[in-house]
Amino acid sequence: MTSYVICEYGKVKQEFPEFKATMDSLKANLVSLAAKDWGIPAEKFTLKQGHTTTITPALFADNSGTRMSTWKQEFTSTGHQTIMTGAAMGGTIYEDYKVGLAGLVFLDKAIRVSEIKMQISDRKLPRINIEEAFAYDKPAIVFEEGYVLDEETGFDLCAYVLSQGPQRIKLLGLQLNRVKDKVLTDPGAALV
Repeated sequence: MTSYVICEYGKVKQEFPEFKATMDSLKANLVSLAAKDWGIPAEKFTLKQGHTTTITPALFADNSGTRMSTWKQEFTSTGHQTIMTGAAMGGTIYEDYKVGLAGLVFLDKAIRVSEIKMQISDRKLPRINIEEAFAYDKPAIVFEEGYVLDEETGFDLCAYVLSQGPQRIKLLGLQLNRVKDKVLTDPGAALV
């Protein structure tokens, strides 16, 4: 079962100290996995060294299958649909990247989805009804335990879309980069 909290994005750090513990645990798991897979010493995974960043939209494709350069996408139909997937072939995360997913945030006043569910590789996570989030300003769904989106692993975020229009959904967490020069390019540039 997926345990989560729905809250306002601006209050995550102040009112939910558990989020720091989730992020610390998620980073430790990712760093251990990356050190084993890539042979990079754990101390290299800092913001200063360039191997650790926030999650970049370029690793994902939106509901139309277009690689994202921002978290904004356009819903052109309603009903059940995949709204975000890995941008590499087969809906996977690109090689040389590992993502620690701690939650997601709706950055618009109008929330156009009422329910979400995720699939990471062959693991299907249960549906989450987010209608409660309609009452919050920039609601965040924060998982009590983070998820690892490993390189070359499938990822799908599905939703029940209520209305057409723009929607910005940001993934909360961190990203480890095997080749730091790939993330030192121009903003919005492809990462491969």
